[in-house]
Order: sequence, then structure tokens, then C-alpha cells
Amino acid sequence: MELNVKYHLKNGLKNLKRNNMTPEAKAQELVDKFREFADGTDSETDRYSPGVEKEKAKQCALIAVDEILNARPLYPNYVDWDDCGAAYQYWYEAQKEEALEFWQEVKQEIEKL
Repeated sequence: MELNVKYHLKNGLKNLKRNNMTPEAKAQELVDKFREFADGTDSETDRYSPGVEKEKAKQCALIAVDEILNARPLYPNYVDWDDCGAAYQYWYEAQKEEALEFWQEVKQEIEKL
């Protein structure tokens, strides 16, 4: 059973590495996805503004990332089983730390946009 778990965990990590996305790229992707749904109408002038649309999309993306951080994510991470001495309890903690760091960086990148 233990070998089977190791096999699946390592293959799962390889898949994550193949889909590697930087925090900057993930931040841009989230803002772009929310931009489609953001209303770009300025409430004061009642006119469309791309800047207003982008700011609203950023706010939505920040809310989404905050929800992910509050959920204590495990992914994405690239923690190798061997880096943790092949002990599940350490591997799990390392996953949490790396995933939290990734999403915190995504949040910082969204704020910079």
C-alpha cells in the first residue's frame, strides 16, 4: 500500500510541475477571467471606463484568493516526497506551507496590477 501511495503522490507532483504557473501569471489569469464579468460603468459619471472594469476585476480576484487562503490550500506545490524524509506528516505540512506562499504571492501580484 505504501508504495502505491508514493507512486500516485509522485505522479501527481509531476503533473503539477508540468502545469507550472508563476504567481504573476496566475494573478493575471484571475484578473482576466473576472474582467469578463466586471461592470466597467463608473457610478459617478455613468460611463464605461476600462480602468473601472480592471479595478472591479482585481477586487473580485482578491476576494477569490482570500477565500483560497482561508481554505488552507495544499496546491499548487512542488514538494518532493524525498525532501521530507518520506514521512507523510512532514510532506503534508510542507505542502501547506508552499501552497500558502504561492497564493500569498498571487495576491501581491494582483495588487500590483
